[in-house]
Amino acid sequence: MRTWRVGSFSMGGALVFLGVFLLLQQVLDWDPAVALLSWWPLLFIILGIEILIYLALFNKENSHVKYDFISIIFIGFIGTVGLGVALLQTVGLLDVAKQHISAEVKTVDLPKYEEAILDGITRVQVDTGPYPVTIESTTSKTMTMFGTYRGDVAKKGFPLKDVSDYALVEKQGDTIYIRLKEIPYNRYSGFSGQMEPTLLIPENMNLEVNGKGNSLALKPRNMQSDWEVANGGYLEIMVSKDTNVTLDVQNSRNLDVGNWENIKNVKNDYDNVIKSASKTIGSGKHTIVIKNADGVDIK
Repeated sequence: MRTWRVGSFSMGGALVFLGVFLLLQQVLDWDPAVALLSWWPLLFIILGIEILIYLALFNKENSHVKYDFISIIFIGFIGTVGLGVALLQTVGLLDVAKQHISAEVKTVDLPKYEEAILDGITRVQVDTGPYPVTIESTTSKTMTMFGTYRGDVAKKGFPLKDVSDYALVEKQGDTIYIRLKEIPYNRYSGFSGQMEPTLLIPENMNLEVNGKGNSLALKPRNMQSDWEVANGGYLEIMVSKDTNVTLDVQNSRNLDVGNWENIKNVKNDYDNVIKSASKTIGSGKHTIVIKNADGVDIK
């Protein structure tokens, strides 16, 4: 009497195919996840072919079928793992794991923004978003923004390919509006990296900045206009021998008494701090108004 052990051939075939996939993965540099997702469905195909062969060739009265339960359990385990991997891929967790494992912490350059057509433009309005920004006046007639990003960069590269990927820039009337966007981040890790942009504006343009609580570095140099900065964190103002501005600080939360004039303190049971003050640098021809800052440091 012929005995057919269902499962033995399937396990042998599965091991052969697994070996072939692993070999090709090494030689052709396949993604291991792709190899796994392609390989495990073959287990069911092999087992189904084995049963069909038995039914076609050995389904006789003198034949006897016996199941190789160890092989079937092995195939079932591998199949369950494969289904689990397919489920992870469907919900996106597999891609997240791949990106996290393959990503490297790098510092890369942001796409550079340049605006040379500034006829009729007299004002720049900036929303810094969640990032610290350096703003500097320049003698150039071109507005420029550049910077760096430091964070996880996957093997497929940095996702920001164009200025519009990290900043909204609009020209309306006499104003250029710049709003920095939040860099895309993995919703499972919550880490979005750090962007540090620098904006150069022509020295004759007025500037309005919403700092959103972020640290800002201002370099007025020999600016020929007025600036207003609201809702900043700690502001660092770097002056030079050509700087001629009056700093007008309103409702600050932390000022060093030694650097300021026209000081107005707030005294109560909890605070005795400078809230408003001014400082003249050079001739003080132009004004930088600073509202609702955490603190201002002049360098």
